Amino acid sequence: MGLDYLLVHLTYNIPLAVVMTIAYWPFFTKLDVYRISTLITIAVLSTIPWDSYLIENQIWTYPPDAVLGPTIWSIPIEEVFFFIIQTYNTSLLYIVLTKRLVKPMYLSPSDMWKRNIGIVFIVTCLGLGIAGIHYGGKFTYLGLIVGWVSPFMFIQWLAAWSFMLRLPCREILLAICIPTAYLWCVDTIALGNGTWVIENNTKLGIQLWGWLDIEEALFFLVTNVMIVMGQMATDNAIALAVYNMATTDEKVSECPSFGQSVIVFIEGHNNPLDLAYINALGDAVERLKQRSQSMYLGSAMFVGRLRIDLIFLYSFCRVIDDLVDEAPDRYTARTVVQECAVLLHKRFAGEDISKLALAHPMLLSSIERLPIDRLSIEPLQGLLKGFETDLDFDAENNTFPISTEKDLERYAFHVAGTIAESVIELTTPNAGYNDTHRQILTAGLRMGQALQYVNIARDISRDAEIHRVYLPTSWLEEKNLTPAHVVSCPDNPQLNELRSRLLDKADECYRSTEQAIGELPLNVQGPIRVTVESYMEIGKMLRKGDWPRMKGKMKVPLLRRLRVAYKALLSR
Repeated sequence: MGLDYLLVHLTYNIPLAVVMTIAYWPFFTKLDVYRISTLITIAVLSTIPWDSYLIENQIWTYPPDAVLGPTIWSIPIEEVFFFIIQTYNTSLLYIVLTKRLVKPMYLSPSDMWKRNIGIVFIVTCLGLGIAGIHYGGKFTYLGLIVGWVSPFMFIQWLAAWSFMLRLPCREILLAICIPTAYLWCVDTIALGNGTWVIENNTKLGIQLWGWLDIEEALFFLVTNVMIVMGQMATDNAIALAVYNMATTDEKVSECPSFGQSVIVFIEGHNNPLDLAYINALGDAVERLKQRSQSMYLGSAMFVGRLRIDLIFLYSFCRVIDDLVDEAPDRYTARTVVQECAVLLHKRFAGEDISKLALAHPMLLSSIERLPIDRLSIEPLQGLLKGFETDLDFDAENNTFPISTEKDLERYAFHVAGTIAESVIELTTPNAGYNDTHRQILTAGLRMGQALQYVNIARDISRDAEIHRVYLPTSWLEEKNLTPAHVVSCPDNPQLNELRSRLLDKADECYRSTEQAIGELPLNVQGPIRVTVESYMEIGKMLRKGDWPRMKGKMKVPLLRRLRVAYKALLSR
């Protein structure tokens, strides 16, 4: 009896699992628990017979003074626990790295020749493994490793090869390489200490470095590849279930259960997909990543169909905003707003708008993908009124429509409060229009105004570049300024006081609506807080003068955004 192997877990594997779990804890979902637990079960059941054979045939051994003593089919319990902890750590890292990805956008089919290359490669590996087992001797351990993993990889590849190829390489490689390199280092230490031993007559005798035999290095690599492939196959099933939900008219917003995902995958993985829908989703995601990081981060906290609905809503807002702001002249911008109003009316009336010939196909596509069965048209029409206000700005004729604080409030209501109302409609699709729901909608409008005030405070200089001033003229007059002064000198130190005043107004709206978030369904409270807190963090940075910029626009650094999200989710 000994503690060496146990100490390896206590020193290296368990602390890593604890740290990762604590770091990810606010983001954990039931689906994460089920998928990790399922893969751990599969890993243990599939590894025990193989590992038992290795030990009983003296391919590797454990000194009696290195293990506690109890075994399962000749396998020390510490080794069985290793199957569990490795699968857990690698699975959790994969989930963390791919959390932000919108999985249904990777459902597009890939070329069959890529599938066939994968099959040939895996079958070749299987043949080499069998040959190694047949020849025995120094090829034994290597052959047993390759011969054991190849059938499992073959099944995983056939099940989800196209989805696997579509996922971003960086995240997948990191999910494999980081735990592999970590376990290589741990194994080097354990082999050097004699915690376990590979018999000389069953291995090649080649070391990757130090005490690390090439077979051990390969073992950790291929097992981590299997774990990640298993999680990718799981994601394929979940993505297909979410896609099916998102392309139906049922008023459901929750994420499909693990069982539902498996059933959908078994029954429908060969069914034809709406590639236009998948491509539109991909375009919407890329648009948010580039143009609205706060909204993109906020959407990542939602799951299932709801996240897709929000992405299409946010994308529509970005498209119309960009088309108006980047129009070459005021007439073109007004035409865009008018076209948008007509398209929205036709879309909500149930008409097919896909074949309408317009100057702005991007606008047509964004409206076509709006989840109108879970939205009402009034908030979106209110948004267009906000854009009409934008077009009333005329610096040449000294026309600045935000004259008073009431004008500011009305504008913020139109351009952001109405969007907040749409978000609440999506997050509470089955809520009746009772007093509580009305209070939530009212709070949502106020919250949207708060976020818009932060936007205005952030973009004073950028708005001045396009001859717009959203600070009320009445506020400017108190400082003996005019909107024209702001346009000509947006960095005037006197504007800092007005920026702070605007942020105070944002904070007031924010505080008045915090309680209403607690009335939302539990599964959306945390994500809503993340979205709101991400914007309010911009306000805090503005107050401190801490303004990192990217392409002229202030950005919240990634680590800071993650810290804000973590804190917001913990406050649920």
